Amino acid sequence: MRKGMEEAFCQFNQQLRQNYEAMDRSHLREKLKKLGTFYSSHPLKKEELEAYLPGSVAAVDGSMNQWGGAEPNVLHLLTAVFLPDLKRESHEKAKVMSPLTGGEDRSKAALSQLEVQVAREGLDLYHSRVILMDGGFIRYVADAEQMFSDLVQACKERDCLLLGVIEDIKSTSIGEAMGMELFDREILFGHLGLGEAFILDSEYNKKTTSGVGTAYFRPSNNPQCVAIDFPIHERERIEEGLNLIHTLTPEGSRGIPLLLDLVDRYARVTDRDMQAYIKSYIDEDLRRIYLDEARKKRWL
Repeated sequence: MRKGMEEAFCQFNQQLRQNYEAMDRSHLREKLKKLGTFYSSHPLKKEELEAYLPGSVAAVDGSMNQWGGAEPNVLHLLTAVFLPDLKRESHEKAKVMSPLTGGEDRSKAALSQLEVQVAREGLDLYHSRVILMDGGFIRYVADAEQMFSDLVQACKERDCLLLGVIEDIKSTSIGEAMGMELFDREILFGHLGLGEAFILDSEYNKKTTSGVGTAYFRPSNNPQCVAIDFPIHERERIEEGLNLIHTLTPEGSRGIPLLLDLVDRYARVTDRDMQAYIKSYIDEDLRRIYLDEARKKRWL
């Protein structure tokens, strides 16, 4: 290894170690009990799973890939997929966005809107009993507020439990409630047992004003928990949702339900896929004028 880089990483590691060891983790469970409720989930039995038929459990995910050179000579391909279960065909929406066709770059917001749209259409098509969204609800509230509100209402009317599964937790609600400048994932790492959840009370949850509740959950052997977002009015059903997610998550996994991993594969668009679509559907002269990038010329 190069000495300069080795020293830099060693110093960074030491800084992280100091940050971690500076945390006051004494009596943590007692402190957490003042902020919420612990719940021990359990895998559902076959007859309990059959209660979700015939609508079954669905999963939704989206992805975005970019192609081209520097702006404005770039395009974004957005895809969103609704996977109703492991037996029925998925429902998909796609959208191409580019500064070349006008407007500012709002691709991230457009992706949120596309995911909510495909979730609503999937609900209409398949009458799902539960919908698992890949990620939290706040970006939908921010980028697709009315559409998401309509989806939440439709799920309520059809007795469909809507849940958002967050792998990369960035919230600070617990830390702020405890007076610590820490992310919730830092506080809870390794603290929850297998199948254990911590459901944060609404008064301490920064998402409450957006109508969103949160549970922190460890459904696998991974010591890092995930977060589960749910509509506030579904608080009485969150234990049911946690039991279901526990059932759908392999014990040796990183803590994500299998359905969400599967829908991620459906939604993902690789660079090779982008090459194929562009070469097949964009005229050659237009490709060379607008989307040519020197390092990619070999495939044009």
